Amino acid sequence: MLGFIGFGFKLLLAAIIGGALSYVPGKSENEQKIVESSLICIFAASILGLTSQLYVYETNMGMGLGIVAVFLVITSLSKQSDFAHRMLWYFSAAVGMVLGAGLFLQAVIFAGLIYLILQNSDKVFNYLEQEKSEDIDNPIDKISN
Repeated sequence: MLGFIGFGFKLLLAAIIGGALSYVPGKSENEQKIVESSLICIFAASILGLTSQLYVYETNMGMGLGIVAVFLVITSLSKQSDFAHRMLWYFSAAVGMVLGAGLFLQAVIFAGLIYLILQNSDKVFNYLEQEKSEDIDNPIDKISN
């Protein structure tokens, strides 16, 4: 019974974290992406949560097969998607697999890092482009300073 409660907690946390990965405050047009990433995270957590309970001769062959299965399913489902959407699905699956393995703190830190990168990617690219254009505009001024 305790294993069932733990499995339910993994799935609940996977749903919350998976939906939070694609949540953008102030935009309501991405509701479909929230549901998709949440379902992918739940799928990955459930597959790895179930295969982590299968021990074959003291090896984790079941977990390895579960990881391969999750990545094969994500690859086949996201063939027609753009790069950003595919990466969101892969990272949702990775967070789900970490949760399914029972590493809650690591999954939260990993998801937080992914969320920060996704939400601030435009700012980073703008900063890099601004820095690059300043270098090209005044190369002599940079040498004399």
